[in-house]
Amino acid sequence: MNTRDSRRSFLRVGGVVLVAVLSLLLGYLLSLYLVPTPQVAVIRVEGDLWGDYPTYLNQALEAVEQDPSVRAVVLSIVSPGGEVTASEDLYFEVLKIRARKPVVASVDQLATSGAYYLACAADEIYAKPASAVGNIGVVSILPEPDLVDEKLITTGPFKFSGGSQVDHIRQMEMLKESFLAAVLAQRAERLRVGKEVLSRGEVYLGIHAQQIGLVDEIGSQGEAIAAAARLARLRHYQVVDRSPELPEESFLFDFELKGTTTAHTVAASPADLPPGFYYRYLEPPH
Repeated sequence: MNTRDSRRSFLRVGGVVLVAVLSLLLGYLLSLYLVPTPQVAVIRVEGDLWGDYPTYLNQALEAVEQDPSVRAVVLSIVSPGGEVTASEDLYFEVLKIRARKPVVASVDQLATSGAYYLACAADEIYAKPASAVGNIGVVSILPEPDLVDEKLITTGPFKFSGGSQVDHIRQMEMLKESFLAAVLAQRAERLRVGKEVLSRGEVYLGIHAQQIGLVDEIGSQGEAIAAAARLARLRHYQVVDRSPELPEESFLFDFELKGTTTAHTVAASPADLPPGFYYRYLEPPH
């Protein structure tokens, strides 16, 4: 083979290699476009779970459930709980996500009562050593006894109040049992205490909560994110904040969102607790 033929052969082989390399590069770039980097979504759960706020949270949870690029979810919680049905609704929504992708709860200052209710729906729960955890139970305000009014009449003895005070207490016990059943079902063999202890409504430090099985690990939010990625079998992933966007005038606590949050300020009792049943931690009066 002469020099000219050798050169042609070399150029032909080089061209084939160049085309192959360009094809691989184009395929790689196309795959990045068509298959986005897997995401671990962080959703902040902050303040009281009542009013419009649980609706915004549910919308955020539904969005990450349906998003195929989100492969795992981390709930970053600092909440004393809230209204019973709102807490239950969020619990069921977390279970729905968990059926499709891993969910890890990360407790910051506190996850008490209804906030712990939704946390226990996660695959794993992380907390800080001094986080406040637990407070399983129900609070409510007893209805006033129905009074006889000379002008306003009713068709039943409890039309005003909705039921007797004894019935109200009985309903509270039913809701407490429902809460306990959820915790026992989700924590199962991880619990090291029985129903009798849990039903006392105690608040535990994170390190104690881990010892009795209400929490899986003591660690930071970063460690909770790493755990979620591990459960989703992700090596390369992107962490994205998918917390709900709230109207500027929203108030989650008794102060504006920009205020400094501590366990005390978040758990401070509302000035006027609306009638109803609550899975919420209420600080004892000073």
